[in-house]
Amino acid sequence: MRGARDDDNSTNLDDVERRLRDIRDNPEKSPTLRALAQYQLERIAAIRAMACGASADGTPAVSVRRLGPFTFSAIPDTSIVAVEVDRRGAAPLVAVVSAEEIRILTPMFEHVRDRAARGQPAGIDVRAAFLDLLGHDPFEDR
Repeated sequence: MRGARDDDNSTNLDDVERRLRDIRDNPEKSPTLRALAQYQLERIAAIRAMACGASADGTPAVSVRRLGPFTFSAIPDTSIVAVEVDRRGAAPLVAVVSAEEIRILTPMFEHVRDRAARGQPAGIDVRAAFLDLLGHDPFEDR
């Protein structure tokens, strides 16, 4: 089989993930190609989740954390995190981002959390902040 390797290990998968992130984050690539790259990244996360263990019914373990209006759900040993933004009275926004993108977004999360703790509105457009900080809109079409 073309491109097959004898050792399908996580190093090879890491390289594929890196290449897919490069495609997804490149604004010069077509929206269709970028969306396909994101889809593939989500599939890799599922593969990693199943490789690292699951519950008795086969469902991957998920770690959930809350920070102000944000809920983060991560599958251990993967680089993918779901971020849910509570929009009080409206359907929440949900995005799937990488752990590296979470680190980039952390100052914004902390700002919004601090304002929420004081009972103040976020004071920023969360969607625009994600777009500005990441260079793409993970809430696209939501």
